[in-house]
Amino acid sequence: MNIFSEHDIRKIMRWLGWFAVIVLMVGVVRGRSSIGAYFKLKDSARKLDVAVAVLESENREMQQEIERINSSKSYARKVLRDKYHVTDSDEKIIFFTE
Repeated sequence: MNIFSEHDIRKIMRWLGWFAVIVLMVGVVRGRSSIGAYFKLKDSARKLDVAVAVLESENREMQQEIERINSSKSYARKVLRDKYHVTDSDEKIIFFTE
């Protein structure tokens, strides 16, 4: 008293399999964990890696600058004068107007 023949059952199983494949493919393309989201995350990770490398390079340069300032009083004075416009006690600043 089977309602379905073996051929019908295989046909139904084949359709169910294809439906499952289609649902999975739609999920991969449009779902929360889609391929597009994956590539966006990979691009974001790459940008962050570049930013970290730049910051590490700047950090090394700052450490070298600190070492130069700590090791040489004349260099420290030069940095103060050039970068921060600090003058010695015997120096005066003269402003010219046009």
